[in-house]
Amino acid sequence: MSYAHPTRGQHTRKPFGFKRNLLPIPAEYYHEQGLKLIGGGEWKNALCPFHNDTQPSLRVRIDTGAFRCMACNAHGGDVLAFHMLLHGLRFIEAAKSLGAWEESR
Repeated sequence: MSYAHPTRGQHTRKPFGFKRNLLPIPAEYYHEQGLKLIGGGEWKNALCPFHNDTQPSLRVRIDTGAFRCMACNAHGGDVLAFHMLLHGLRFIEAAKSLGAWEESR
């Protein structure tokens, strides 16, 4: 059985630019996006921006940024996923717009 050489090709690869620790704090990010988070505990409720919502059907976890809409099933694991879905961005574009992407040197 052969294994890939752990250092082969590293001189040609650019370092991965995504820095999760630079993502905004979920509670602050959702507030900036215009969501009025209500309720107690780790999960908060809000009107879902992904469909014409009249009753708060979006559930947001304020410590991780995870979200799920109980009506339209929009969901994701963090503010990056929410930002991508809300603004129609690809991963790198969304990470850059949130300040969580560092260009390789």
